[in-house]
Amino acid sequence: MERRSRGTVILVALIAATALAMLVPAAVGFTLREHALARAFLYSAALLGGMAGLVHLANRGAPAHAGTFSHPFYYLTAAYVILPALMAVPMTEAVPGMRFFHAWFEMVSAFTTTGASVLEGEVSRSLNLWRATVAWGGGLFLMVSVMALLAPLRLGGFELYGADDRARTETSGWASPSKQTLIDASQPDKSLQRMGQQIALIAPVYMGVTLALWVGLSLAGNPPVVALMLAMSTVSTSGIAPDGALGGLAAEILIAAGLLLALSRSFWPGAQVMRHGAQNALRNAELWLAAVLLSALLGLLGLRAMVGPLDPAFGARLGELWGILFTGLSFLTTTGFVSEVGRSAEGVFFGAAGVVLLALALCGGGVATTAGGMKLMRVFALMWQARREMDKLVYPASIGGDGARLRNLRREGAHAAWLFVMIFIFSLTGLTAALTLTGVTMEDAMIFATAALTTTGPVAQMTGPEPLSWAALSDGAKAILAFGMVLGRLELLLLLSVFWRR
Repeated sequence: MERRSRGTVILVALIAATALAMLVPAAVGFTLREHALARAFLYSAALLGGMAGLVHLANRGAPAHAGTFSHPFYYLTAAYVILPALMAVPMTEAVPGMRFFHAWFEMVSAFTTTGASVLEGEVSRSLNLWRATVAWGGGLFLMVSVMALLAPLRLGGFELYGADDRARTETSGWASPSKQTLIDASQPDKSLQRMGQQIALIAPVYMGVTLALWVGLSLAGNPPVVALMLAMSTVSTSGIAPDGALGGLAAEILIAAGLLLALSRSFWPGAQVMRHGAQNALRNAELWLAAVLLSALLGLLGLRAMVGPLDPAFGARLGELWGILFTGLSFLTTTGFVSEVGRSAEGVFFGAAGVVLLALALCGGGVATTAGGMKLMRVFALMWQARREMDKLVYPASIGGDGARLRNLRREGAHAAWLFVMIFIFSLTGLTAALTLTGVTMEDAMIFATAALTTTGPVAQMTGPEPLSWAALSDGAKAILAFGMVLGRLELLLLLSVFWRR
């Protein structure tokens, strides 16, 4: 009997979901009387829906199988290469004069939750909503695929959890040392089953959090469409929103509460593989490190806001403190919102001090969340090992202690984290060098490369002496940065695991 690839099944489902998502900006466009834009999305939805339906009908009678290209790297690469091209189709019709290449770059940026944009001037709400919807779907796809496809491979940060006890993991499959990374047709592949289970587990909570934020932001005074856009951008950590759309202190508090979910996967369902047998110190490591980083940021930059006598401007100083804290949390979760309550917060971080935001984005958020960056857990593993090395310098005969899990985190965990950091630096260097060949200066190239690899597009506007423009880059530089965004989402370790199991 003829058999179909599991990758085809996954891709067809994603194309169908993309077609359904296009109905959202179509409906909003008709409501706002943007008829040309709405028709572009409606016709594109019909085209993609028909394409997905025909492929499904042609393959529905054949059983799914695992073949040479059953490694998750191929599944995820196909999704990040093909889907943005399909998502770009309505944008070329909705935006007069927009080239397909620019529309594709825009969709790659949104689907990887980077939030970088080449659109200039005033952008319609329907179009911004489409970018936020793509990013929202990209965040959900990432959370599902990480738990279903990368957790069994012990990649994506899972190498730090129970690396010495693979037999206990609740997700079986490629984690077994006896399995080859390239799975042939004779090996059972449960990727479809796992993805179905994770979607059923994560999607209701993901949509519920988005709905709650939408209602809360609407009650805080934002227009419904803008509130929905902010809710989607917060949950997906994409940072896509019109300028001046945050809407006051109440809205920023709600957004900050949503951003806390990007600091640890423990807040989300389906994280048993990360909690199994772990001590409290290990379970709360990401939150503890985030609190330390934000406290240090508030102590260093907030001191400037509080210097001086207590006068009627004291309330404005408190607003600046909140602005520093909110902006720091936003960039730590690789979102990129800048507080509008303490408007001087933007001035605090602008220019040379923007390097602080760059460092926060490099640290990133929690493992298996929508945040990018190197991930807090890897930073914690390196810090914990550095702490132990300092103890040994003072007391050479001391015994580490800390329990089995934290000792393992100091050994295998720190080794894996250091390997990732070296690969990350290598990727950053390669992207920076490639950008300089297109005519970008070294400083700007490093900022753009960091923004792409950490999936934090707004870093480019906050780090340099002057705000950098994505639209001003050449096509070659945009193509390099689009590759960097995908690489930042997939992580180079996933590609290396195709060739080397270890």
